[in-house]
Amino acid sequence: MAKSPENKSKDVNVRRKTGVVRLSFKSESTFLYMRSNQGSILNNAMYRMAELFKLTSTSYDKVVFNQIKEWFDTEIIEVATKEIESLRNQLTELQNEVDTGLEFINVKNPNMTLDFDVIHKSHGEIFNIVSKIDFLMDDIETLLLTGIDDDDDIEGASRNQMNLILNNISKKIFTVTKPGKRNGGPFNTMYFVQQLKLGVFSLYPEKNIEEQSIEKTDITNAKSTEESLIKEFDKGQSDIVVNQNELAEAV
Repeated sequence: MAKSPENKSKDVNVRRKTGVVRLSFKSESTFLYMRSNQGSILNNAMYRMAELFKLTSTSYDKVVFNQIKEWFDTEIIEVATKEIESLRNQLTELQNEVDTGLEFINVKNPNMTLDFDVIHKSHGEIFNIVSKIDFLMDDIETLLLTGIDDDDDIEGASRNQMNLILNNISKKIFTVTKPGKRNGGPFNTMYFVQQLKLGVFSLYPEKNIEEQSIEKTDITNAKSTEESLIKEFDKGQSDIVVNQNELAEAV
C-alpha cells in the first residue's frame, strides 16, 4: 500500500515477505495520482499481479507462470510503454513553443515521497512505467512555469493521458482476474490459478468473447445460407411443377 512516510500507519500482519520502497516524485501530477484513490487501486492491482507470480513461480506451475508473464509483458508493460509516447509528443509540442527566454537555474519541488509495499519484482516493472511518466510530467510542468501559452490545454491533456495509462493498467488486471472472486467474495489467488490451468478462466476474456461472437455470426450466416438454399430449392421445385403443367397443357 502507498502511504506518506510521515503518516505511516503501524505495521499490520503481512501474508508474505514484504519489502518497503520509498519513491520520490518529481511531478506534482504523478505524486497526487499515486497518493489518491486511483493510486491505491493501481497499488492493489500490482499486489494482485505479484501474488499470481509468487504462487506460480514453482517448476510445477511453470506453464501457467509463463502464460501470466507473457500476458503481463505484452498487455501491460508493452502497451503502457507505447502509450507513453503520446506524452512524449505533448512534451515536444510544448518545447517547440518555448520562446520566453526564461532559463531556470533551479526548480524547487515540495516533498513528494510515498512508501510502497513490494512482494515481487513485477512491482518494479510497473514502478518503472510510473517513473517514466513522472519524468515527462515533470518536464511538462516545468516548461509551463516559463509562462508559455497553453491555449490547447496541453497540461490538462497530459494529465488525462497519464491517468488513462495508469488506469488502464488497473482496469486490465482487475478485468482479467475478476473471475477469481469465488461466490462474489474476496479474490482467491489459488482458485484463479487452478481454474486457469483447467481452461475455465482465460487471460484474454475479450478475445474469447470476440471468438464466440464470430462463431455465433458464422452459425447465423450458415443458417441464413441454408434457409436461402431451401428457398431456392423450393422455388426450383415450383418452377418444375409450373413447367410440367405448361407442358401438359401444351400437349
